[in-house]
Amino acid sequence: MQEAFVKTSNYTKFYELMSTLVDDLEGNAERMGLCFGVYGVGKTISISKIKDEFDAIVLRQNQTWTKSSVLKLLARELSIDSKSKTSSELFNEVIDSLMINPRPIIIDEIDGLLGADRFNILEFFRDIHDVSGNVIVLVGMESCNSRLKNHPHFYSRIVEKVKFRNIGADDIKKFVKQCEVALEPDLIEFFGKKYPNLRRIKVFILRIEKFCEANGLDSMSLATFRASGVEKDDE
Repeated sequence: MQEAFVKTSNYTKFYELMSTLVDDLEGNAERMGLCFGVYGVGKTISISKIKDEFDAIVLRQNQTWTKSSVLKLLARELSIDSKSKTSSELFNEVIDSLMINPRPIIIDEIDGLLGADRFNILEFFRDIHDVSGNVIVLVGMESCNSRLKNHPHFYSRIVEKVKFRNIGADDIKKFVKQCEVALEPDLIEFFGKKYPNLRRIKVFILRIEKFCEANGLDSMSLATFRASGVEKDDE
């Protein structure tokens, strides 16, 4: 399987959100965005591409995060020496750096920050946004949008939102072109109806390639797919 990046409709919406926040807003406008959706619809791979396109800082939430550790992560991304500095001094240097050379900050997997005991870390990112005017984009699962609404003072800062939706037929057609064997139209249509999820389809493509290589096939139809047993672990 080839590993070319596929510009899905979800990626295009994400790109447009970033462009709006970075380029089109007035200097005193809110610059926070939110991308949310179910797993397997391209959030992670889109973040990787967006990072390169916009020279963004990408931080992936984990359970060890504290405000202090996040501040040090940001300092490292901005090439700021954090040794022998108080949190206040380091915060001011991070703000100064972002005001001189703005860089979008993307926080992935924010779902782990939405509980009452960890929401203060999201508030910390809001402080960075409010003081520096820097773009902050949050990324999480489908429920994070409704959960953030429980914090109206925070949610009001989020001016651009994108819901990553199930992968459509056009996106699947682009994606399966990476397969080393041809997939027949009826199989592509089947994927769109039953498996609108790029992670699942990628697994199928890898299995299909092995099956076709072992059986001397250069294409696969829906009938062959069903007969092959490739789908067995996903039924």
